[in-house]
Amino acid sequence: MKPWQIRLRRTLAGADAPPVLTRDLLSRFARTARDGEPVPPSSLSHWIRRAEAEDRLRPVRRGLYLNAYRARPGQPADAVAWLRVDAVVSLNTVLGDAGVLNNPVRSVTAVVPLDPHAPPPKLGRVQTRAGTFHFFGLPRRILEAGAAADRLVPAGTWEHARATPEKALLDWLYLASSPRSRRTPPPRDDLDLELLDSRRLHRLARACGLDDRLQHFLGEPRPRRVPVASP
Repeated sequence: MKPWQIRLRRTLAGADAPPVLTRDLLSRFARTARDGEPVPPSSLSHWIRRAEAEDRLRPVRRGLYLNAYRARPGQPADAVAWLRVDAVVSLNTVLGDAGVLNNPVRSVTAVVPLDPHAPPPKLGRVQTRAGTFHFFGLPRRILEAGAAADRLVPAGTWEHARATPEKALLDWLYLASSPRSRRTPPPRDDLDLELLDSRRLHRLARACGLDDRLQHFLGEPRPRRVPVASP
């Protein structure tokens, strides 16, 4: 093995190495490992094929890989933002990983923003060599509703943008009630709702404008309005 290849392996195994790698990024790392001298494309391709055979680079799609040189290998969910811009892992994946959903799915579920004056993103099921991804569209006002601390898992916990379980449930409720979505409501019998933060859930429901939908789903009575006596 050549010295630059050894240095490249060490770089990719470092604690600050990215979990997902593109061919362009690998080329830049290889150039640095070779003291600034570019690595010929044929040599880089040969090195990549060897790394794939050793299960050190795990292909997602052409030119996109999960980095398994690291002590914690890149996970399929880490690749969502590479497959769809601004994608956030949510819905079944989040609820399953949190133990709230008792029958999680094998695919990675994520939501992507819908902007009124922008081309719509490609939604639906995406098959890759790393597994199946399923992307759902949400209006940006719903996707980004509420305080960031309520809707997103803190940075550093996961190596991708991930909704909190409370936001994941609300994303699901929104999609289930949208005429543009075929998503069915969450299965109440398969959910351990006591694992959710009730205060956070209701804060986010207010921010998303989903109070009534949440109350209906939970079976909670709507607050009774007491008439104010005239002076």
